[in-house]
Amino acid sequence: MGEHKIRYLPVLLTILLICLSFSYSSIAEIKLTTIYVDNDNIDGPWDGSKEYPFQYIQDGIDAANDKDTVYVEIGEYTENLLITKDISLIGANREEIIISSSKPSELLILDTVNDTILFNFTFSSDTEEMLDVIKMVNCSHCTISNIDVISQLLQKSAIVVNGSSNIIKNVFIQGRFIYSGIELYYTDYNTIENSTVDSTGAGVLIFRSHNNLISLNKMTNNSNGIYIEEGNQNYITHNSINNNDRGVFSSYSTKNIIKNNNFIDNSIQAKFTKLLRRGFIAPNIWDNNYWDDSKGLPIKPILGVLYIPNRHLIGFFFPWIAFDLNPSADPFIFM
Repeated sequence: MGEHKIRYLPVLLTILLICLSFSYSSIAEIKLTTIYVDNDNIDGPWDGSKEYPFQYIQDGIDAANDKDTVYVEIGEYTENLLITKDISLIGANREEIIISSSKPSELLILDTVNDTILFNFTFSSDTEEMLDVIKMVNCSHCTISNIDVISQLLQKSAIVVNGSSNIIKNVFIQGRFIYSGIELYYTDYNTIENSTVDSTGAGVLIFRSHNNLISLNKMTNNSNGIYIEEGNQNYITHNSINNNDRGVFSSYSTKNIIKNNNFIDNSIQAKFTKLLRRGFIAPNIWDNNYWDDSKGLPIKPILGVLYIPNRHLIGFFFPWIAFDLNPSADPFIFM
């Protein structure tokens, strides 16, 4: 038997070398490209190289293949963008790359992409039509970071996320957004972190979205710091929720964990509405938050209402109450 094994050894080694050769050839054929964009290149030529960059961002996106990088130089770009590829769109400087609308539409749409990265831009919306500025549709494992979204005119939401397992971080949003700064819309397992939302309808709107992480954000001067509408099992922790009309509002939402947040100078710190119906009655968990209006109290009561539907159009509302049984005596310091 030993002689037979030795006889076949050269054949096995040959097959192994052929397989490795094919694998190496396949890897070698995958060429990742960086495509350059610079609006100073007015006269051309335009081939996307560093020497002859495209003048418009969309031209760079259109020329890219999956996994390529589109690198945008400093400048002001007036165009609406559509990304349908798994690419990285990278700006040279967050404050010095301004993207504004060339037509009344969303400034940027990401449509059915995975692993796409958006990094280092300022989006300035000035369209008179009420629209979302950045809209993600059926996207997964994408990252939006180091982004400013500013609006002088009334818009819907700054960033709308639809999909799963996306990351929104280091984002600054300010302006007249009637719905929200960041809206999670029928989407699960996303992360929003280290971001600031100021002067919008809701800093973060969680609409029928579950198992999301909202952490280390600053929500200030909004109608609602965080608004949860029929969203379950979201984890809201280590956020600064300050100077809002309502800090957190939970509507027909269950099993959310609201823990280790600062509630400071909100007109109403927190409020909720429960629905007496199967699947809607389970409580949220409030734990170890700092409430600046409840210093020294052993528990923090949170007032809400319980809605009991009946056969008619309008049911009955009854006062209801929840508790933070372990409020923090001191505000948290978040880095």
